[in-house]
Amino acid sequence: MKVIGKDIGEQLDGLYETVSNRLEIELEKNLDIISGAQETFSNVLWQGETVIIQLHNGVPTHALPHIFGVALIHVQQRLDLYPVPQKNDEADIPEGPLLRSALRELVLSPAANDRLESLKLDTKWESEQRHQALKDLLRDPEPEWLEEDSPALLFAALLYARAAIEHPLWEKLKPTFDSTLPLASELGTQIEEGVRSNGWNSPGSCLQSLLIARDLANLEQITQILDRRTGTIL
Repeated sequence: MKVIGKDIGEQLDGLYETVSNRLEIELEKNLDIISGAQETFSNVLWQGETVIIQLHNGVPTHALPHIFGVALIHVQQRLDLYPVPQKNDEADIPEGPLLRSALRELVLSPAANDRLESLKLDTKWESEQRHQALKDLLRDPEPEWLEEDSPALLFAALLYARAAIEHPLWEKLKPTFDSTLPLASELGTQIEEGVRSNGWNSPGSCLQSLLIARDLANLEQITQILDRRTGTIL
């Protein structure tokens, strides 16, 4: 199949057909794929009768199947009633959207990668880009990254936990992270252990992982967790 003008082969044909059919049957929505993602490799937008997957046009063709596959799985996760962090309308901070995004990806990204594992998609370029971004962050962090309970430190701790769980080059980066941002590393280790202990391969396990990660990072005031299975907000 072709996405954003690039031929990505046939590995995702079945997944794409399954997700698009479920959207049409279960929610009466169409699936549209466009270029236009800016800050991330992909983005999923739920707009009226259409679900839009935005893909970054700068992603090389060989790396696009995995990035597109993750976006498809994120749509599927919503259909499967996986939980999601959301804004607490009574309180928020400017860094709230970034922290909620990091919390969501900490749990739902490994869940997506596990579902795609059998397809053996190329992740080398994507891993290298994420590795370089983490190296850049650690090269000269601002003072607030060292301040206990600061939004920057909490964000770094969530990044640490996610990298420890799914980044294939983590062992090369971990010593630098530990020495450069020791408080974030200590909290990130606790968050990693909490998420690993609960897992992420079902809506229930994802819910428990999101809750424990949120509580360890003290994000209760700005982040609620929606359990889509029951409509309960925790």
